[in-house]
Amino acid sequence: MKLLDRIAPTLEALSLAGLGAALAWMALSGRYGSFVPPSARLGILVSGVGLLACALALSSRLEVGEGEHTHGEHTHAPASSRRGLTRACVAILAALILVLPFRVSPSELAATTISARAADTEDEAEADPVAPSEDSPSTPPASADGGAQSATPGGSQSGGVSQASSSGVLELTTENFAAQVEEFASHGKVHDGQRVELTGFVMSEASARGQASIPRLTQEESFAVARMAIWCCAADAYAIGFAVRWDGAVPAADSWVRVRGTLRLRGAKALVIDAESVEVTSAPDPEFVIQKR
Repeated sequence: MKLLDRIAPTLEALSLAGLGAALAWMALSGRYGSFVPPSARLGILVSGVGLLACALALSSRLEVGEGEHTHGEHTHAPASSRRGLTRACVAILAALILVLPFRVSPSELAATTISARAADTEDEAEADPVAPSEDSPSTPPASADGGAQSATPGGSQSGGVSQASSSGVLELTTENFAAQVEEFASHGKVHDGQRVELTGFVMSEASARGQASIPRLTQEESFAVARMAIWCCAADAYAIGFAVRWDGAVPAADSWVRVRGTLRLRGAKALVIDAESVEVTSAPDPEFVIQKR
């Protein structure tokens, strides 16, 4: 038996084991959170265990199969070995991609996504459409302090939105960020004047341009603050966030900042923040927010 025929099955088994171990490590270490939502953790772990089982089964057949080849089977051995070697190389490459500490900046990731979305176009952000009437059934009445009654738990059409704290500041967290942005875009009039606090990464005017869910920056705004939202995984991630009016120094693009300020209405959407403070901070974990269907 040629050397290739001997090493190909062994290498294939080892590569499957390596890929399975990499998937299991991603699930157990939490690194999966950089690519997929938490709900995918179990699937990743099961896939890793399954690949480890396949590697074990393949390795157990190596010694048994070594002495059972007939002369006719040796005729097809080179082709089979090449296929096994190819599968091994693919598995090794996949494992390396998973474990290598590569990183793509949020703006680079946003630039690769489809920015045109029907619900949030740039034209809508710049236009001044007729604001929803106060007696419209889709527009919840405003409370005396300028907040919206829809901000109470269960009171919003978008769901998952939070109530402002006793200080009147509504905090946007990883859990409620996407729902709050949807709420501010859908019922902007009732949120005009709402004080908010959030963490996001900085998008320059050039990076924000063309992102359908980021308001277009005008001369009044310094930068945009955003989070990457995902449906299923990093492949469908897109930026959602706010334009920021800030008189201070503009933070570096892709740096993470803590912004506190007041929502201001543009057209029918309250997606502009008149900032009181902008502080550089560390990236949240996870960096993504989950867009619920």
